Amino acid sequence: MKLAAMLLAGGRGSRMGGDVPKPLVELAGRPLLAHVLQAVPAEVDPVILNTFDSEAYGAFGLPSVADRRPGFAGPLAGIEAVGLSPCLQHAGVTHLLVLPGDTPFLTRRVVEALIGSPGPRIRVARHRDQLQPTVALWPMAALQGLSAFLDAPRRHAIRAYLDEAGHEPVDIEGDDPFFNVNTPADLAEAERRWSAG
Repeated sequence: MKLAAMLLAGGRGSRMGGDVPKPLVELAGRPLLAHVLQAVPAEVDPVILNTFDSEAYGAFGLPSVADRRPGFAGPLAGIEAVGLSPCLQHAGVTHLLVLPGDTPFLTRRVVEALIGSPGPRIRVARHRDQLQPTVALWPMAALQGLSAFLDAPRRHAIRAYLDEAGHEPVDIEGDDPFFNVNTPADLAEAERRWSAG
């Protein structure tokens, strides 16, 4: 098994109210993306950013791939772009770990639970009966129908594709590691949680 990872960093971050891409907003003196990267084990290589602004992320030294579709078509368009990119297609990658770039409390334990027993179906994190569709391990074979799915009018919902392609939940116990930062209020809550340890 050869694992690669992609970090979803293609959103506009307009709800944050600034001109800094959301994954670059700082929490505890580091960008949100840096917190997420700590959850990725060293054996997962390459790690690719899905972003429309590769220059903004230059300090991370990671390859980036922009969506192939115009506009902001959501996380499935990012998964399509990275999953079908030449850098993965020619690298012998068997599974793609998908993580959001704005989830600073994500842990190595969560990632290891996802990658621990890969199979033919998409493995999706679930916490307290809530599926976390952007925290998942995708077999490369699960990407085969994605472009056709996205070509259909108004078919961009990631949960709909997970249902169509087949997925299995991976239950994550304990405190919620999936809190994501979308607004200034979320950032304030993340700072409170970080300070509380």
